[in-house]
Amino acid sequence: MTAAALFIIFGLLYAVQCVVFIIGLLRTVPKGASPFEPTVSIITAARNEEANIAACLDSLLAIEYPPDKFEIIVVDDCSSDSTLDILQTYSSKNERLKILTAKQEIDHLRGKANAIAQGIDISSGEIIIMTDADCVVPQTWLRGTVSHYHDDVGVVAGLTLLQPTSLFAGMQSLDWAYILAVASSAMALRNPLSCIGNNFSFRKKAYDDIGGYRNIGFSVTEDFSLFKAITRSGRWGYRYPLDKATLVFSKACFSVKELYRQKRRWGVGGKDMPLSGLSIMVVAFCFHALLVSGLFWGVSTELLVAGCILKCVGDLALLSIPLRRTEQLSQLKYFLLFEIYFVSYVLLLPFAVFLGGRVLWKGRKY
Repeated sequence: MTAAALFIIFGLLYAVQCVVFIIGLLRTVPKGASPFEPTVSIITAARNEEANIAACLDSLLAIEYPPDKFEIIVVDDCSSDSTLDILQTYSSKNERLKILTAKQEIDHLRGKANAIAQGIDISSGEIIIMTDADCVVPQTWLRGTVSHYHDDVGVVAGLTLLQPTSLFAGMQSLDWAYILAVASSAMALRNPLSCIGNNFSFRKKAYDDIGGYRNIGFSVTEDFSLFKAITRSGRWGYRYPLDKATLVFSKACFSVKELYRQKRRWGVGGKDMPLSGLSIMVVAFCFHALLVSGLFWGVSTELLVAGCILKCVGDLALLSIPLRRTEQLSQLKYFLLFEIYFVSYVLLLPFAVFLGGRVLWKGRKY
């Protein structure tokens, strides 16, 4: 089979994937307000977050929800900077804020999973909702999230974007929008693939049903492992709305080196993704590889131009849905830079995942 024929096949497959993703996203229209008002425990793990933790706490304490129905539990994960001092200062002025210092690794748990599990152990909420110490949440976060807990729903994930403070950060934010849009679409199509742990909630009963973190194997992406365990149990429904009320903002990576480590950690943690998820990655890799290699052999200029247009139109249509729903369309000004970056990391990520050695994250090796 010629390079041109392969290019056409994978180009069409990529286009079909985009159409399927868009169909799924169109099914994720947020539901109306719900009278459901459960008790909620917010769990956050913080490790060396002195530069970020104050903004995170300010946003959590400003949440609009009955004060007697939610608590905030922050677990200091062996910080070596002033994170714990900042937490204690806030805690002395806010009764709803509970501070816990993570004990050394318990059972087989390590790193962030160990800290989060200990936070959940002392929680009292019917719903557990997690975010990261470098995130800022909206005042509507809790009410918007619990409004999606209808019937037997055990998991509700939310969209996280990055604060576009620079071209580099804006490019990364579109990457998050793309990845999480695919995850949201897949959930709407009854094929749960993934979620993001800094905007992730679940019923405490669903957590207990699967034995919690202690009953699932260690992973460098502990949120993904917990998500899989609950959704694959078959006992609970799931939702991934693209809802402005639950939109969380995080901090972008500051350097290429930090970005590489983040992507590699996600890639290593996602190696046991379902076959449907792996097939999405294979199609994307092959199409982008043929797009780049076609510049040098076997594919005409006209065909390459058509492929580039197809890719840009599909990616832009996909990105526009979550950004429009969350009123973040202005971030599309980073689109061309994102497209260049997207091609590069799709091609490099498999090699980084399988040949990159141990994962380094937050000063720890796994």
